[in-house]
Amino acid sequence: MSSTARDPGSFSSSVQMTDGDDLIVGAVLIDNLLFADGSRRENIPGGAGLYALAGASLFSADPVLVTGTGRDLPQTFGPWMVRNGLTQRGLRFADAHAPRNILQYAADGGRTETPVYGQQHFSRIEPTAADVAGFAETARSLYVFRNTDGFWEGLDTISFARRPLILWEIALDACNEQNRTRVEAILPRVDALSINLDEASRIFALRDEDAIVSHLLHWPVRNIFLRLGARGSYAIANRTATFVPSAKVTAIDVTGGGNAYSGGALIGLSEGRMAREAAIMGTVAASHAISQYGPPETGDPALRAAARQTVLDITSAFEEPAK
Repeated sequence: MSSTARDPGSFSSSVQMTDGDDLIVGAVLIDNLLFADGSRRENIPGGAGLYALAGASLFSADPVLVTGTGRDLPQTFGPWMVRNGLTQRGLRFADAHAPRNILQYAADGGRTETPVYGQQHFSRIEPTAADVAGFAETARSLYVFRNTDGFWEGLDTISFARRPLILWEIALDACNEQNRTRVEAILPRVDALSINLDEASRIFALRDEDAIVSHLLHWPVRNIFLRLGARGSYAIANRTATFVPSAKVTAIDVTGGGNAYSGGALIGLSEGRMAREAAIMGTVAASHAISQYGPPETGDPALRAAARQTVLDITSAFEEPAK
């Protein structure tokens, strides 16, 4: 199945867009959600890749999800992609079934994830550097959801026609003080890092937010997005941290909000926008993601136009002189 071309819309801005594929490199899962009050929701399409794709697709004409999946696509997230006009040309069919996760939420807001088919099945499905290599001629940007495994060495071997902009959303299992050296070794490979406050706290073994921001100001990466959940985020660039508040929205399910943020921010950076405006695009994308269960619908041109206008409105508010 394939999609028709989507109108990317435009901002009232002098930023020049460059043609090419915006690649979303992250796994897609089917989630069964078990809540602390005993309620449950089942067969919800999810995973970092799908939510990042949803965030990117608010602003990109044709983002490409790059991952393995199951041949049961018509029964999993395939219908969502078709409804929203999203291409399936980056999918590799690696098994009969897409991965499934059981997400158990605790009363304190924490959660555990248990793969239904086991880790070996997930390892066959998750995206590889070889999957990315298929887009070496056309890649404009890459969103990568990953830990610090050998994926990065594989990425180094790809001869891209032009170097794509790379945003790394770090996976939680890479975030600990013992792994900090490995994380810092990967940072020079990427143009941006998306990380939440808890993940950064684990890496630096710190709880103080100001101290964490101070450390991030000196990390060897051009742009850092430090996500603070419902409060908003920091856009960190040129050794300056700018706070961007969250958009006002009623949160129904926060699953995937950070991934959607990262997908939106990726498109902002790949269009040449400054970190602050990219963070605003991420914030708008996250607000859509958390307003319902499962990935949001993004194919409606009116909704996409409204998202672009919201970015302009928030950006204008930053630029208004203080009264």
